[in-house]
Amino acid sequence: MYPFKYKSSIVKNRWYMAAFSNEISRQPIERTLLDTPVVMYRKESGTPVAMYGLCPHRYFPLAKGRLEGDDIVCGYHGFKFSESGECVEIPSQEVVKARFCQPVYPLEERGPICWIWMGDLDKCDTNLIPPYHDFGLDQEGWYYSSENYFHLEGRSQLLVDNLMDLTHLPYIHQQLGEGGDTLKKIPIETQERDESYRILRKGKMPWNPFLALIFGESAAYEGLADFVHLSDFYGPELIKTSIPAITKLPNGEDVPKELGQMLILHGITPETETTTHYFGFSTRNFRLGDKALDVFQYESELQVRQQDVDAIKAVEERLDVAAKKHKELLAMADVPAVQARRKIEAMLAKENPILDE
Repeated sequence: MYPFKYKSSIVKNRWYMAAFSNEISRQPIERTLLDTPVVMYRKESGTPVAMYGLCPHRYFPLAKGRLEGDDIVCGYHGFKFSESGECVEIPSQEVVKARFCQPVYPLEERGPICWIWMGDLDKCDTNLIPPYHDFGLDQEGWYYSSENYFHLEGRSQLLVDNLMDLTHLPYIHQQLGEGGDTLKKIPIETQERDESYRILRKGKMPWNPFLALIFGESAAYEGLADFVHLSDFYGPELIKTSIPAITKLPNGEDVPKELGQMLILHGITPETETTTHYFGFSTRNFRLGDKALDVFQYESELQVRQQDVDAIKAVEERLDVAAKKHKELLAMADVPAVQARRKIEAMLAKENPILDE
């Protein structure tokens, strides 16, 4: 499965975003995750549940059923399943003669996100959930905003590649102007961290309208300021990018604290081998609670992500044929993407010992 040598490109032993917390309620919803239909709902206590989404009797979607207490009742023939997945009632007979359990998946709710584990249960460890402290989520002095979602008609690896190579910004996201042009041709530094594989892009940039909208006109400067742009690959499930953070002003002074840092988070959850759930949100440590900035950032996020979604869809439509006909051309800017591929390839190797023949 391009670009890997395995039939599947989906790494299963990871915590993936299943939903934003506000999506899960007492009304069951279904979402296909890692090629598997999953029904999600909340128990009366508020605890979220994730269960295989099709009734084993006639494979009717359980999300079309209803809840009775903490149990879910199939809307076709009334088969009832407890939150542990056990079939506890078959209305057409007095007793459930054989014990039957629906698969139930660990679902961990942390702040605004519900994470799901659909891999090997003996490898399930909540310490493997991406590190919130590293991107300001639920951290003092940081603010969460711009929650959004896109259904991507493309394999998840195309989104990983897109986010690890930002030289596409001035071409796909032309509205960013100088904010994108500064990343067109810039030296790359990489770091292997405990939390992530980090890419740093450092350079100089002038004050521009995009920075004014983010930081406010009071932070304006004249000349070229130093900036740093961060990207963190936490795994195939989550990547962080950032708004260029100004580190030193043209007069040589360090940047005042009020300019701050804005981080853009990209939750990447395979739906199938060739479709993806794309979750987005932002965190920042300045202008906390500023609704005008919230609106601008949300609208900007929708525009930028839609452009990426459209570009990836155009690639996916003919990818398999193209990959067989032509060898992929890689540039120096692809180093971070290639390194991320190698890390994912190593994860796939642990889960798929048999290669395609």
